[in-house]
Amino acid sequence: MLVANFKEKDEEIELEGLWQYDFGQKLQITGLGLPEIFEVHFFWQGLEKAKIVTGHTENEVSSVDIPNEALVQRRMITAYIYLSSAEEGETTNTVRMFVNKRPAPENFEVSENVDLFHYTLMTVAEYLRQTKIATNETNNSVIDAEAWAHGHLNHPERNEDNAWYYAEQVKKEAASVSGRAEEAKKDINKYVQQKEHELKGETGNVYFAAFRVVNGRLKMYSNQTVDKVCFRRTGSRLKYRLKI
Repeated sequence: MLVANFKEKDEEIELEGLWQYDFGQKLQITGLGLPEIFEVHFFWQGLEKAKIVTGHTENEVSSVDIPNEALVQRRMITAYIYLSSAEEGETTNTVRMFVNKRPAPENFEVSENVDLFHYTLMTVAEYLRQTKIATNETNNSVIDAEAWAHGHLNHPERNEDNAWYYAEQVKKEAASVSGRAEEAKKDINKYVQQKEHELKGETGNVYFAAFRVVNGRLKMYSNQTVDKVCFRRTGSRLKYRLKI
């Protein structure tokens, strides 16, 4: 296995260690944070188009099989790490691998069908895994929506943090407004009655000051049967006296 340790995007690395007529060799790629499924385009002298091989990332380790047919020849192999989506595709990094020359072994045959079968299984497994993740995310979204709407057993922290709870609180608050208004009215009536009792005193009578002009004099009466206050002007002063 060859290991390409990248430090940044667009970096190119050269590796040695491959021998002619090897097979089942892998290229491990680190430092790029590759997705779970990615492509590597292999090219060597004699090809018209690069050979596309699917790479796989598991437990944060990315690897891809080096085509067996590339190791039958002794020229340099160039691997283009390629990331693509429905909207775009991009070559991010390059690995150049040297192949050491050696004599061909007797009756040596290499079949790429094993590789194709391996990638087919891997791709199907990845599809199933992604489908399972999408299903779980959908179920979680439904549970979250229910929790925010009216609470859910899986989210006890939202028993008093959901739309239904707040709606009930508003309903209770609205119902209590009329009750508080009635209480306030009773308190006002009680206050008025208390003040009225204080003003009336023990006799039950309330007297307010009154003024009257009698024979050119201004008189103030608080209780006409009890006392009289008489005013008179002496020079620039206004004097009064109390008559019982």
